[in-house]
Amino acid sequence: MRNYLIKSVVAAIYLTMVLVPAPVKAQSGTALYISVNPTTIPATGWAGVTGVVINDSAAKIRITVTFTAMDPCGTETRLGYNRLVLGPGQQVLVTTAYPTTSCLGVHTVTISTGGGKGKTASAATTATAYLTVQ
Repeated sequence: MRNYLIKSVVAAIYLTMVLVPAPVKAQSGTALYISVNPTTIPATGWAGVTGVVINDSAAKIRITVTFTAMDPCGTETRLGYNRLVLGPGQQVLVTTAYPTTSCLGVHTVTISTGGGKGKTASAATTATAYLTVQ
C-alpha cells in the first residue's frame, strides 16, 4: 500500500510538471517551472508547491531560488528559499508547502531567482502558478 502511495505521488508530480506552461528563461539560460497541487483547496488548507530549476548554460551557476505566495487580500507569505549550485545542463527539483490563509479567491504562488554568481550570473527570473481557495 505504501509503495502504491509513493508511486501515485511521484506520478502526480510528473503529471503536473507536464501540464505547466512553457518555462521562463533568464538571459543566462536558467529556466524555471512551478506547479501547485492540488489547484483548488478549502480555506486554511495546505497545498504542495513544486519547482524545477534548470541551468541551460554551459557554465556552473550559483543562485538562490525563493518561493512566495500572495493572496487576494494582499497578504504575502514567504514559503522558503534554496541556495543552489548547478553545473552545466543540471536541473533540480525543489518543493515546499503552502499553508493558505482564510482569504478566498485565487492565490498567486511564485518561484523566483534573485540573480547569481559565476561565469554566467543569472538575471532575476520568475514563474507563477495559481491556487484557488474556496
